[in-house]
Amino acid sequence: MSKCYSILICITDGIEEIETVSSIDILNRSNINVTLVSTTDNYKVSCAHGTNLICDILLKDLSNNDDCIAMIIPGGMKAAKHFKSNKLLLEYIYKFKSSQRIIGAICATPAIMLISNNIFPQAKMTGYLGFKNLIPSKQWSNNPVYWDDKFKLLTAQSVKYSIEFNLKLISIILGEKISKKIASEL
Repeated sequence: MSKCYSILICITDGIEEIETVSSIDILNRSNINVTLVSTTDNYKVSCAHGTNLICDILLKDLSNNDDCIAMIIPGGMKAAKHFKSNKLLLEYIYKFKSSQRIIGAICATPAIMLISNNIFPQAKMTGYLGFKNLIPSKQWSNNPVYWDDKFKLLTAQSVKYSIEFNLKLISIILGEKISKKIASEL
């Protein structure tokens, strides 16, 4: 396999580290290029449980992302609140949405960031069960990982489903055969 697809993973302080690191690891195993993007002015990000990550680039310095097939926004309450009000990140999300590229959101991010900004008013999604009441019932899916193909939105309920989330993303991008191969190696 050669690396032919690229994905952005957007993070900030308070991000859930397992959701972030599992995405980096599993996507790299499938030969998808991963760019870790800080949505702050710092390359170093302190995760929710004390892990520090060093980003590849700052969002404000990201110039050409036309080759990126997807953007992932992991969860973490502090991070989701930051994402909710980050105007530059919201611009990128709308750009990805309008160009029919995949947006992935995990845990608190679907309810706190996507719903509160009305980014996907008709898409079905899942998210952190404690925030189920924030997602309109007509949009809620009980599935722990949910793919809305019409809106190109992939969501997951929590850190517990991070691996399943990433394997689904690989299946969407590279096909079920490669996703199963990666799963067998985990």
